[in-house]
Amino acid sequence: MREQKDLAGALAELAKTLDSLDIGPGAESLRVERDRLTATIRHYLIPRAIDPSTPITVVVAGPTGSGKSTLVNSLAGIDVTRAGALRPTTRIPVIVASPPHDEGRDQLGGVRCQVVVANAPLLESMVLVDSPDIDSTVADNRARAETLIDNADVVVFVTSATRYADDVPWQVLRRAMSRGTPVINVLNRVGSASSGAVIDFKSRLSEAGLDPDPVTVPEHHLSAGAQRIPLLAVRALQRRLGDVVSDRDHLSGSVLRRVLSATMSQVIALADSLGTTRDDIDGLEAELSLDLVGRVASLDLGGVGADLFERPPAGRNPLTRWLWERRSALGAEELAEAENTIVTRVTSLVSEDVRHWLAESRPMLAEHEIHPEPILSGVVSAVRSAARTWVAYVARIAEDHQGPGSELATLVLVEAATVPGTVPAAGIVFSSDAEVLTERARRELVGRLEVLYELTASLVVEELRERLGEFDESELRPALGAVMSTLAPVHA
Repeated sequence: MREQKDLAGALAELAKTLDSLDIGPGAESLRVERDRLTATIRHYLIPRAIDPSTPITVVVAGPTGSGKSTLVNSLAGIDVTRAGALRPTTRIPVIVASPPHDEGRDQLGGVRCQVVVANAPLLESMVLVDSPDIDSTVADNRARAETLIDNADVVVFVTSATRYADDVPWQVLRRAMSRGTPVINVLNRVGSASSGAVIDFKSRLSEAGLDPDPVTVPEHHLSAGAQRIPLLAVRALQRRLGDVVSDRDHLSGSVLRRVLSATMSQVIALADSLGTTRDDIDGLEAELSLDLVGRVASLDLGGVGADLFERPPAGRNPLTRWLWERRSALGAEELAEAENTIVTRVTSLVSEDVRHWLAESRPMLAEHEIHPEPILSGVVSAVRSAARTWVAYVARIAEDHQGPGSELATLVLVEAATVPGTVPAAGIVFSSDAEVLTERARRELVGRLEVLYELTASLVVEELRERLGEFDESELRPALGAVMSTLAPVHA
């Protein structure tokens, strides 16, 4: 009992850890898998770890029109559920149990069920579940059917001689197999012309790694209103079920071990998938940053500093005289106006380039349902701030070199740093320091632009992370280890 309690406690902690993983809508398949594993642990593994004497749960599953309800009625010996042409017939799953196994069975795996009491000998060691059609056009019905299968000790997979090759039922069948659940395959409504279907069905079962000897149920033409076929027609299925559950304790332990082992493997696979997803996101951010930063070199910065002030005359002496006159005439107000022009030009230049990049990246963005507008808006806001701080940086360089009244020197250095070629005015204003100061200003601008383009990559990845979720799959490792440490006594 202590070992069972330890296992149940470790499983409960694992389920809690799985629940806490922040998996967003952008990773829907991983989130669905997380929820399925959590439900299996809580609704199947923990109850059976606590009470191994629970009656065997046999879920009868199959596609639309396969005859599940008729078989359940025939096995139970009463009209449990009505079979008919209107599909899907079984919307609310029906659990058939004999006293006292019928108590507290109004749901299975969290799915609400109708309970019907019957006294067939078969029900002394098991309960039967008539599930919705696994290929129902109603999504909720399919989801309920899959949940019931995830909580079965034995699955009776029913198909017919005309439906056995349908793809959807086989997907669900493979799901039951991956869980480690024993499966009894039934080919229903086998007529005199069905020999080819029987042979082909056996071949498909063998290829899938299942028992290639299905139970065959002959076709019966029921009278109007009849809901059961003759008892003799289901005798082979009764025997097969009896053989499977003949040693209930052994079966319960065997299925528990298999489902537990399969579930742990699937949790590990989920953790690996989450880790791969996280690594892919990190790799994508590095790739996008490299791509975007590389665009800075191709930006035409010439328009940023051009025509900020009246064009000076040619020749050194006239230029010197003009600069002296303009220096005394240009003040803080004119510098502020020029700063606004510079900010507008840089913002326009970068936002237009980023807009082009977003258009080029539309397939990638659409794949992850990322909208470009918030990204562009964030970039524009950051560009304005970066451009203003760059002008302030250039102004500090000019003031350090010129002292008070350096407004014109600031604009000259802005022009020299952005307009290609040698700008004569910079040589007059900064003398021998002109080349060094110009390069400093240019490098600072390029560096700020590179940071802005890295920000663009970060904004894209931030949107992606928000959709995928901020999960840390490493949190699963300790919880998995705690479960694994309890498995030796369970296997023993």
